[in-house]
Amino acid sequence: MDKEQKKALRAQYDERKPDMGIVCWQSGARMWIAISKDVKADHNGSLFQLRLGSWPNRELQKAFTEDPDSFQWSVLKTLEYEERDKDHSEELELLYMICLEEHPEAQQMRPGRK
Repeated sequence: MDKEQKKALRAQYDERKPDMGIVCWQSGARMWIAISKDVKADHNGSLFQLRLGSWPNRELQKAFTEDPDSFQWSVLKTLEYEERDKDHSEELELLYMICLEEHPEAQQMRPGRK
């Protein structure tokens, strides 16, 4: 791959508009949710950490280790946005609170973070 192709791919990556929203790992009646600024990246990263056994939420990690096939990943709510470079933290926080109201049994996916 030459420098021009690398530069074009880098520009394309930088211009992308990743899906943002509230993501969920669920196993039976147990549910863990979190805010995500890049849904695909968070799915790949969390799955890697769970398979490795290094997820910071011990309860989620233990449940995943016991029965990984029972887990499902989903996006509960997606944030519709126009400006890629704008900070969407407040809107994501509002979506998170709405999801907590809709799913009172849900727990934080990552300790200390939403």
